[in-house]
Amino acid sequence: MYASSLHSEFMREHFIREAPHGLLMSVGYVLVNVEPGSEVEVFNAASVLSFVTDANLLFGDHDLIVKLEADNMGDIARLVVESIRAIPGVLNTKTLACAEM
Repeated sequence: MYASSLHSEFMREHFIREAPHGLLMSVGYVLVNVEPGSEVEVFNAASVLSFVTDANLLFGDHDLIVKLEADNMGDIARLVVESIRAIPGVLNTKTLACAEM
């Protein structure tokens, strides 16, 4: 296998997920800042959302990172605005869209 095809397989495997029936899913990460003292409550609320596939509390500039999957990046943006930002205690978010190559 050539290096370029190996790179392509790596990118496909790590940044684009296949959903049931062979459909491709978009992946995004959301860095979340919360009100002091509400970290665990926001983490618990985000973790149970159906589109969230992973969440972790952080030390540093951000309080929480949330991994989510949806059909496309438009859906990810909508879910962040309508669901993640709506969680009580969330102050702001920064969405990182994974490259779809």
